[in-house]
Amino acid sequence: MIANADLKETDAVRYIGYVSMNDGTRIAYISYHPKSGLTARHPSVFWYSPYTASFAAFEVAKPFLEAGYAFVGANFPATGCSEGIIDNWMDRKEGVYGAEMVEWIARQPWSDGNVGMIGNSSAGTVQFWVAAEHPPHLRALVATGVEDGYEDWIHLGGMLQLDITAAWSLNTEFVTQVSGAEGRISAGDTECAAIRGSGRQVVKRQFFDELRKHPLKDEWWDSICLARDEVAGRVAVPTMIIASWQDTYGCAVRESARLFTRLMPNVEHKKLVLMNGDHVIGGPGPNSYGLVDDERMKFLDRWVKGVENGIEHESPVTVYWEVRQPNGDPKRSVAGWVTRHKTWPEPKVERRPYYLTADARISPDKPDAGPNEGSRAYLYPAGSELYGSNQQFAIQPYKEGVLNYRTAAAVSDMTLLGNPEITLYLSIDNGDDADLELTLKDVDPEGNVLFLQSGLLRASLRAIDDERTSTDEVVHSFRKFEKLVPGEIYELRMSLLSPIGHVVRQGHSLELTVGAPNPIPHPNVGSMPAGAPSINRVYHSERYPSKILLPVIPGAAAQAPAPDYSSLRAQPFRKGTEFVPGGLPIQ
Repeated sequence: MIANADLKETDAVRYIGYVSMNDGTRIAYISYHPKSGLTARHPSVFWYSPYTASFAAFEVAKPFLEAGYAFVGANFPATGCSEGIIDNWMDRKEGVYGAEMVEWIARQPWSDGNVGMIGNSSAGTVQFWVAAEHPPHLRALVATGVEDGYEDWIHLGGMLQLDITAAWSLNTEFVTQVSGAEGRISAGDTECAAIRGSGRQVVKRQFFDELRKHPLKDEWWDSICLARDEVAGRVAVPTMIIASWQDTYGCAVRESARLFTRLMPNVEHKKLVLMNGDHVIGGPGPNSYGLVDDERMKFLDRWVKGVENGIEHESPVTVYWEVRQPNGDPKRSVAGWVTRHKTWPEPKVERRPYYLTADARISPDKPDAGPNEGSRAYLYPAGSELYGSNQQFAIQPYKEGVLNYRTAAAVSDMTLLGNPEITLYLSIDNGDDADLELTLKDVDPEGNVLFLQSGLLRASLRAIDDERTSTDEVVHSFRKFEKLVPGEIYELRMSLLSPIGHVVRQGHSLELTVGAPNPIPHPNVGSMPAGAPSINRVYHSERYPSKILLPVIPGAAAQAPAPDYSSLRAQPFRKGTEFVPGGLPIQ
């Protein structure tokens, strides 16, 4: 329900200031609440991040103010204008201080004592750390773009991601924080300049330096990970997690599904909302999907404002299929259709094996000693497929450096919901390691190719964590390197970076490309290939059955016409191409 439709900035009260924590540290904040009825008390929305939250623009707060909420933005300790002495980013103090901020908000004269948290990316992840402290007045979390730790953010597939680490950490430190601080100063904050760079704002170890010291998933990585009993396992308030399939910044769906399914046993009312899109579908702000804004507000209204809107009676999992942006406007985003599920993964899914063949096909037929027996070779690390934009994707990878495989055209719609699992039998002839980057694509009858998902794995980190592996996800332990020996054949099992929800329509095919990573960001993924120049082989035989398991919902079909590819966010496409098997012309 809109309480103040079309609210103007002059209709809101804005405060810029500092809140003292129990240990004397002061956290920078900005707050907005409606002028009308100055004695009125409002439920509150809290946005907490390391970027510019403590100078949040009115446009960010406006939808919440119009819906009858007060809005507070605050910066993590030792970021922006906030004081703080921390060991490194992802310090537990972020959660402790966030919990104290929740309680401060609840005590304000414009607050009715009910606080909900929102935020994307870092601001989504930190909500679990705050909730783990059990602040009494926290009523709900709505987290989007959740990112976490070693394998789901920084070392995707065991590979240090250059853009995600260096560019993100340095931009956060020297660009986004600075812009927020400068905004506060220009708005009259007379204390920020003295705080910045002083002994009251100290990060003892820079995050980029620290993570390079830890190439394996060790105790340090465990200590900053939210996906464990000590953090996510302590959350007890209603929680909505929203994620998009193509979010390469943090394997968001994979991490979100893991939190939802296995790591929040104390949460009675939890929801998982999934769709196609990129890292910033959740905003808040101008780039978030309108349908995400609606989902978030409905959840806040129920659990923070107390509106009896029936959301607790809905199925816990919602999937938006083929979300598109008409004329590029995210606020007008619309799904082709919506499905609701009682759990994740969907129990109706059948995991159907399709085998890679020596003649570059993906076939449902199990290999035998027939003509499909054999191996295919490619030059490593010469071939990469970049999928950060249509411009990148239009440049097809060097064919000798990749292996391409394609299914026959589908005779009926095939609906995929879940994470495909790939098993490759691989050998190298030089060096001691190899990095794999896979891409899965949809190909229509005219040869137009649409990106669906990618996968990454460093071969020396192939060991599987059996305890965390499930039917929908192969999880690797990343605890030690097991180098390769030239000429030996190794089994490599892996999932893609995130699950997918996609319909391979009648007449369409699936294409899988096996290649190497590239340091060029695409869009955020990018790493230096391990090992040495080599002729790598993938094997296809009864003994070495390289394959892909596809998560198929039997009998399900598309419920809307195929979308215009140009309207799909984070899914580049290229037009009218012929199939190129790739590989080297050797036996």
